[in-house]
Amino acid sequence: MSPYIRRMLSVAGASLGLHILLFFVLDGYRELAFRVGRFFSHGNDISDILRVEGAGFAVLAIAVVGIGVLFERLLRRL
Repeated sequence: MSPYIRRMLSVAGASLGLHILLFFVLDGYRELAFRVGRFFSHGNDISDILRVEGAGFAVLAIAVVGIGVLFERLLRRL
C-alpha cells in the first residue's frame, strides 16, 4: 500500500473516530445530527427518531471524513 493511501486512510479513520466520540459525548452534536437527518427523512412520528438520527449521523460522518482529508491535503501543500 502506498504511503499516500495509508495517510489518507489514517486521517479518515481519525476523523471518523472523532465524529463518533463527539456524537456520544456532546449533546449539541447529537442535536445537530438530528437536525441534519430531518432533511433526509419525512417522518414525524416517534418511531422515526432512529432513522432521522441515523441519516444525520451518516451525513455528518461523510462530511467530517471529507473535511479531514481535505484539511490534511491542504496542510501537506503548505
